[in-house]
Amino acid sequence: MRIPISLNKDHFFPRTQMRGGSRKLGVVENIGHDGSLLVRSGFAPARGAEVMDRRNRPLGRVTRVFGPVKEPFASIRPSVPAAPSLVGADVFVSEGKHAHEEDRRGRRGH
Repeated sequence: MRIPISLNKDHFFPRTQMRGGSRKLGVVENIGHDGSLLVRSGFAPARGAEVMDRRNRPLGRVTRVFGPVKEPFASIRPSVPAAPSLVGADVFVSEGKHAHEEDRRGRRGH
């Protein structure tokens, strides 16, 4: 006798939801010499995605995603100068229309 098993994608990719359609991006690891924030993420966010703090205040936008596939790093250009107290803080990314839009470069990114 076979028992039917139904698995959805959240079983393999758990989502940490926050009110307002936001998803936990990760933790701020460091602040670069140019003022950008380095975040260790659990997924690869879209470039240009808006990043917010725990209180849903905008911090900046994702400019670059690099590193290992399982836990990539995201570089964030802050909209205001980053305070040193941000290191170790959780940051969130809004799940808006950018998730389904194609990158400006198209599929031929360099």
